Amino acid sequence: VEDMVSPDTCVCRTDEGRLVEGLREAMLETVIPRGEADRVMVVLGEHAGRVGRILEREPARSRALVQLERDEAGRVVPLDYDAVCHYLGGYEDD
Repeated sequence: VEDMVSPDTCVCRTDEGRLVEGLREAMLETVIPRGEADRVMVVLGEHAGRVGRILEREPARSRALVQLERDEAGRVVPLDYDAVCHYLGGYEDD
């Protein structure tokens, strides 16, 4: 997702680099990273906006255990796949 045009419409960039405008949420599918070092951002619920790492995937339940970054308690929370997305942004220290 490159930009949110309205609360339910966005502009996305394809793997080939092409911009696609006017996409609605129902047209999109959440991408769950497969790598062990990959990070996710929580996009729904009480932890929305937080970044973390997937510690364990539960594909049968479409759920992952995510350890939240910058959490003094080192909290691990179970989240539905729809509540997280692959995070490609930088670190706060960058």
